[in-house]
Amino acid sequence: MIVQGYMIYFKRGLATVVLALAGLGAIAVPTSYATDNVPCHSPAKRDLTDPDTGRVWPGTEVKFCNLTQGHVPVYASRSASAPVVGYLEQGGAANWFVTEMKGGDFRLGSAANNWWGSTKADNGRWGWVPEVYFVGGDNYEDDAGLLMPGNYTCANTCPRLPFWAR
Repeated sequence: MIVQGYMIYFKRGLATVVLALAGLGAIAVPTSYATDNVPCHSPAKRDLTDPDTGRVWPGTEVKFCNLTQGHVPVYASRSASAPVVGYLEQGGAANWFVTEMKGGDFRLGSAANNWWGSTKADNGRWGWVPEVYFVGGDNYEDDAGLLMPGNYTCANTCPRLPFWAR
């Protein structure tokens, strides 16, 4: 009877210690990254035409992303050293993007990111915008509303990616 009473106190004490340690662990472990507070939004469907082949991708979902400024450069590839193929002249939420992918590092003042969004520049040329120009989010954080081209991933034999994700 006495042993049983001690076991109950021991189990309660052990449970208290485990819960206390779990609580400390939750406090001490930082989150992996902050949440993007201004994600891309307002999905719309667009028929996109591959400029190289003329193939049409009907009803492709695009999202509007808020930009920090106007006259944002659109690069030929996901690299700061790639040529600029055009610009997005209007800032704010006027510009749409198809997908995002990691690329080379891009810095603008104190902002830095290796995520790039695929879009069509105002002159009609396709390319990539460094996400340092996107409103919200932290350095090296992807946009919470824009997705990578997940429908086009595969194993073994892969079809060619759509032109906006190359």
